[in-house]
Amino acid sequence: GVPKALYLLVTPIEFLSTFIVRPFSHAVRLFANMLAGHILLVTFAVLSITVASGLMFLVLPFTFGGLVAFTAFEIFVSLIQAFVFTIIAAVYIGGALHPAH
Repeated sequence: GVPKALYLLVTPIEFLSTFIVRPFSHAVRLFANMLAGHILLVTFAVLSITVASGLMFLVLPFTFGGLVAFTAFEIFVSLIQAFVFTIIAAVYIGGALHPAH
């Protein structure tokens, strides 16, 4: 449905959008989600080590419990990320192979 005069403008934009911008944004989204989870895990691990080395060893079970809870939550989030990654990749590939009518 694009007028023939606009093909020279629309073709590079569609090419960049389909093969460069979408995969890049997909990768950045996955990287940011993974990085945030790992930063939370490292923060709780360092907190557990810091508390264990001081006089506040009575709080250690809570910080270690938080670390275990965040690890379980990170596993759950990774399963959701795998699902979302697969669905979005399938939508992108489907859109690239079968353009809209």
